This record gives sequence, C-alpha cells and structure tokens, in this order.
Amino acid sequence: MSVETTPLLLKANLKQLKLPTMVAEWEELAREAAAKDEAYENYLLRLTEAEVTTRLANALAARIRAAAFPVLKDFDTFDFAACPSLPKQKVLELSRGEWIEQRFNCCLIGNAGTGKTHVATSLGLAACRLGRRVKFVTAAGLVTQLEAA
Repeated sequence: MSVETTPLLLKANLKQLKLPTMVAEWEELAREAAAKDEAYENYLLRLTEAEVTTRLANALAARIRAAAFPVLKDFDTFDFAACPSLPKQKVLELSRGEWIEQRFNCCLIGNAGTGKTHVATSLGLAACRLGRRVKFVTAAGLVTQLEAA
C-alpha cells in the first residue's frame, strides 16, 4: 500500500463499518497523537471514545424525538412550591426509574394547571436518559387513538 492510498482506504473502511465520527475525527486525532508521540492504543482509545460518545448522544436524541413530548421540560424548571401537595422527594425518586424496572405504573391525576404534563415530560426525559424508550400520550389522546382503532 502506498502512502497516498492508505487514508482513502481507511476512510472507505470506516464508512463501510458505519463509523461516521471516526471518519470525521481520525485525521485530527492522528496528528495530535503523532505530535505527542502517543501510543497507538491511546490514539485508538480516543478515536473509539469519540464514536461511542456520538452514538450515545444520537441514541438519546432519537429516543426523545420518538417519545413525542409536547414540550421538553425538566424538573429543574418545575416549581414544587406552586403545588405543595406534590411530594418533591417522591417525584425525584421516580425520576431514577426504579419503578419502571419493577414494572409499576405511575398515574398523574389532578386539576388543570397543576403540572401533570410537566411532571410526565420530566419523568419521560429521565427515562430516556436511562436508555428507556418512551411514548408520551395524554388521556384524551389515548381515547382518540382507541376510538380510531
């Protein structure tokens, strides 16, 4: 193999293996590794870490898109003082997702404007971050889907 064809073959192989971040980053990381006289293993580790990080971020974004949340809201913007009957500690415990692993249900019931959608969206986002697939549906939306079926 010649010096000219090696980069082209490497790019082609990385594309064939569907490693787009490695295709984009290998040259820059190779220059940095050569400048620092870094071991091949460290260079390869940095390159694969970039690919894994990108894939994890893309997977999270895909789960959030698939969930079809009406808006993206998290607990850091929720005003627990406005709804004192909602136990903050219990809600934050639910965000850890253990109830999902134990196959328990979580039903949010309350008057309009009490933050049910905000809490549901926040719990859904937390589940997405834990690697779970989520689908956001309101009770009215579920009834509409059932009637259509």
